[in-house]
Amino acid sequence: MNVGQADEYRVWPASEAAVELEREQWAIFARWNDRREAGEVGPESHPDGGGVDARYDELKLLLAPHRLVPEDAARRLVAELRFVAGARYRADGLGYRLRWTRSR
Repeated sequence: MNVGQADEYRVWPASEAAVELEREQWAIFARWNDRREAGEVGPESHPDGGGVDARYDELKLLLAPHRLVPEDAARRLVAELRFVAGARYRADGLGYRLRWTRSR
């Protein structure tokens, strides 16, 4: 494993329903990324471009309220990335692990 850069993030608890929506949207992106890396599609077909993937667009709208969190409700944590072997983006998750610590 390679140790990546540590960065600070604002994080907050998510409901199970929101996590499922996030996972579904992520899977759409990961499948697109596989096609892009295979040379089948270009960056203009990125699902976040709007009007490219109807379900991605719908998920974006459904997730919007879950992504708006008041500053005082979020914790500031530092994430240290550890990359693992295999594809960087996979439908079932990322090709790295995060280690969270409190921000100082």
